[in-house]
Amino acid sequence: MNKHKTPSAAEANRAYFTALANTRASLASLPGVTILVILLLSLDTFAGIQALVFHEGAGLFLPLFTVHLIVLGMCGFVLILTVSRRAVFRFQTLFSVVMASMSALLVYSISIMAVVISSFDSATSRLSPAMFYAIGAVALVLTGGASGFHALLLRRRLRLGHSENRTVGNYLAVSRSNTSKIYWATFGLVMIIPNVLTQGQYVVNCIGIIMLVVFACFTTSLPVEFAYLAYLKSKDRDYWERPPRPVAKEVRLRLARKIFLWVVGVAGALALFWVLAKYVL
Repeated sequence: MNKHKTPSAAEANRAYFTALANTRASLASLPGVTILVILLLSLDTFAGIQALVFHEGAGLFLPLFTVHLIVLGMCGFVLILTVSRRAVFRFQTLFSVVMASMSALLVYSISIMAVVISSFDSATSRLSPAMFYAIGAVALVLTGGASGFHALLLRRRLRLGHSENRTVGNYLAVSRSNTSKIYWATFGLVMIIPNVLTQGQYVVNCIGIIMLVVFACFTTSLPVEFAYLAYLKSKDRDYWERPPRPVAKEVRLRLARKIFLWVVGVAGALALFWVLAKYVL
């Protein structure tokens, strides 16, 4: 007699998305994701899009620059809302939609950064609007196609049932590497690598294209799964997370100091990058 009954597709899917809600898509990581989006989108806007608008004289980029400013303001508002953890976990359906939106903005921010890097003209040491248009169109097709692929893949997995390995993988992804470290490592990669290899004429462009292909193909799965999880939360509270226990005052102070040091460090790195880009490269 078989002691281990094979779970049905519905049971396997429930186990997977319950695990997802409490690990990679946990609302506890929403502030960290929002901060990363603000940093990346700010870098895209003021080091990339602004250069195209004001230095290249390409007025068509002004609406995009304006939209970026509006989105940055909305992200700042979301970050303020996440200060109240009680509200976040009380209105989980709403903030799960916000989480899915932030993951989509994360994909967008990295993709735009890749497009900006790919559009760098080594001969003039400036961004090329024509290259930005061309590579931007490719990025749009690539991210759209990858998102559609992941949506179809999710549909297939829902029909067959998510495997136990994928369910367990949610917990392993968190236990092996802290989520915030993954986000900061991503930010470090896209900040450091393009600036280390700047001697070759087309090295920077190649790095940008590689970034675009890799991140567009793999990170687009996050908004798809997070959005479906938000849908599940709207239908069934069994997918809701348990509110975390209140954090001790000493822990909050240590966390505040750590965030302050990160903000100062990132601001210093951005200032150094700007000085190098303007006076050295």
